[in-house]
Amino acid sequence: AHYCDNQTEFCAKLYEYLQKNLDYSSYNEERLRASDPYWNLIHLQMQQMLGLSDAFENITLDTSRKMTNVTRALLFSLVGDFIDLEAALRRSKDLQSFSIVPACSALVKIVGNNEDIYIAHDAWFLYRSMLRIQKKYTFPWHNSPSETGPGGVIPGHTVTMSSYAGKLVSLDDFYLTSAGLVVTETSIENSNPDLWLLLDPEAAPLTWVRAMVATRLARSGKEWADIFAAKNSGTYNNQWIILDYKLFTPEKPILNDTLWLLEQMPGITRQRDISDILRNRTYWPSYNVAYFDEIFEISGQPQLVEEYGDYYSYDKAPRANIFRRDHVNVRDMDSMMALMRYNDYTHDPYSSCNCTPPYNPVYAISSRYDLLDPNGKYDVPEMHRRSVGGIDMKLTNYSMFKSLEFIGISGPTWDAQPVFQWSSSGFKDSHKGHPDMWDFGPVHRVWGSCP
Repeated sequence: AHYCDNQTEFCAKLYEYLQKNLDYSSYNEERLRASDPYWNLIHLQMQQMLGLSDAFENITLDTSRKMTNVTRALLFSLVGDFIDLEAALRRSKDLQSFSIVPACSALVKIVGNNEDIYIAHDAWFLYRSMLRIQKKYTFPWHNSPSETGPGGVIPGHTVTMSSYAGKLVSLDDFYLTSAGLVVTETSIENSNPDLWLLLDPEAAPLTWVRAMVATRLARSGKEWADIFAAKNSGTYNNQWIILDYKLFTPEKPILNDTLWLLEQMPGITRQRDISDILRNRTYWPSYNVAYFDEIFEISGQPQLVEEYGDYYSYDKAPRANIFRRDHVNVRDMDSMMALMRYNDYTHDPYSSCNCTPPYNPVYAISSRYDLLDPNGKYDVPEMHRRSVGGIDMKLTNYSMFKSLEFIGISGPTWDAQPVFQWSSSGFKDSHKGHPDMWDFGPVHRVWGSCP
């Protein structure tokens, strides 16, 4: 509601950019959807967005209408893209900025002697966004408008995800699909301002919708990466991880194509099968630092390492060290959850820093920016106390995935830290509908059941 307050110039540029992108999308949907499954899926999802927009605006449903204007509902699902559009269009940072915490943690872990594969994700985001929903979408859409039989139904006709009220996407992101895939990501920061010059609103659909197209059309990790990389919006630049449970058999060797990786920056994507790394190391961590050398270099990370140290490095970042040390302790779902909720910053040497005080609650798998000392002096930018941090944990394994189910925990970690409480926090953020205390445990939603 207050996103554009005192941001007149930025919001004018933002709306112009979004309208051009919407016009580009509408033109190609009309022109290509009959022959191209990509644009047919874009069209169907934009029609879904139009229906949601009509509900937002209390407009009578009319299926003959098209999505031609930027609406409040569209803006609501664009939050991930906003993270980079704020930088590209030079938004002045304030408390309404989404780019103040472009971070998450993710982990793929082989358990025992290839007995299971776990995949988990922590979203780091604004505490005011902690009203969460586990969603299941079943849409037997077809590859083209002319197909009507069961043979033409898209592979990802059913998708479950962690999400938010009013959003058509996960945003975290954490998707489980009927094609046998789990798709998740952590954001990569772009510190190279020259890359923003490559953004073009008429080059690609924005990431919120193109990621969903890949998730619904792909039958494999490679297909997902190929579909997603075909058109690069340069927004919501992430490291994407795609796990193919179809290729996993308990107690059998890890096959090629089981785990794929894709990274994006404006003007460039890189992708590869990383099953060999998973096979040899037994884990794949993700913590907002690019793996591919080209992405790492072009995004300006070496300069950040030189200026601020290991926090921005791939091998020596705090979370890289913690994952490397502690992944061996994962034996079951409980120990995996414990690792993903881990934050023992006052005692863990990997959370120490050249700071006052000499440790940092952000140097953890699940961060707590609210625990930063308001009078502290820290060694990297943007380290100041605010209502931001790890707001959840999602986890699935081989058996749960068969039913597209996952375990979720909502709220900042409190395993070794104080429970977050709005009334004692001192924060003035709007949090209507929130509980005061965020001391929730794991929830396993069985689809089709009621509480």
